[in-house]
Amino acid sequence: MSGLIDSGRADLRAWGRRHAYGLLSSVGTLLRNPLTSALTIAVLAIALMLPLGLNTALVNLENVHDSLDRLDSISVFMDLEVDEEAARRIASQLSSWRDVLAVDPASPAAGMRELAGATGLDAADVGDVPLPWVLEVVPEQAVDTAELAERLGRVERVDMVVVDLDWVRRLDAILEVFGRLVQLLAVLFALSVLFVISNNIRTEIERRKEEIEILALVGATPGYIRRPFLYSGLWMGAGGALLAWLSVHGALMLLRGPVAEVVATYGASAQLAAPSGEMLAMMLAGSGLLGILGAWVAVSRQLARINP
Repeated sequence: MSGLIDSGRADLRAWGRRHAYGLLSSVGTLLRNPLTSALTIAVLAIALMLPLGLNTALVNLENVHDSLDRLDSISVFMDLEVDEEAARRIASQLSSWRDVLAVDPASPAAGMRELAGATGLDAADVGDVPLPWVLEVVPEQAVDTAELAERLGRVERVDMVVVDLDWVRRLDAILEVFGRLVQLLAVLFALSVLFVISNNIRTEIERRKEEIEILALVGATPGYIRRPFLYSGLWMGAGGALLAWLSVHGALMLLRGPVAEVVATYGASAQLAAPSGEMLAMMLAGSGLLGILGAWVAVSRQLARINP
């Protein structure tokens, strides 16, 4: 039993030494060619910045969309015979509903001023147009607006209920298209990461072709030859992901001031959401795996030429 344990420990130490050699060898290769390594990582970062930046923009647009949803209102037009007292009494009743956030009554005089402003005329020029009291009902978040509008239409002395959600539907459609675009670009640029790393490793293999051939002739296993290149692919992929993540963070810091000024003109405030730590972990893992895969393909092709 102790012999098996000792053998297992020896195998584990040998495995650790092999991977330590591959790790140090890959780091040495990157440090011996700092310019080439830096340019490769920069190219990978540029390739990853676009899908990451678009995904960040999508997250911020969805946050804006959610805040706009809370401002949706339903216009409830009362009968022409409803006076101010009755309108405010009905508004008070509606505001007590569980799924209603607020009710804001608008008088016929206010409607007349809005109509005059929309037409560019004075209130006197519009004439004596009979307008009803209008109740602007703001629903609670995550409420079925269509169902609430139907209930409002059944309230006594309500003439008409208007729900203008076309702009919400258009925004939903735009966000859906934007989300699909982000997914498509993520796939395309993932392939570009694979290609760039594979091409870089292939160039490094060509430069060290004689060394690899000698190692193969003296009995080095394919795993022993392949391992340093796999680590190089891992470092390049992870380095590109980290640089892309930091670059998007820097861009958001530059945009915070101008975006806050634009949003302030609408009487609102906004906080740009930066890529999270979870996103960084996903990018490091995904890009690192792509780097390993690209290096594996390049090394395997070269080994196949040496040992067909």
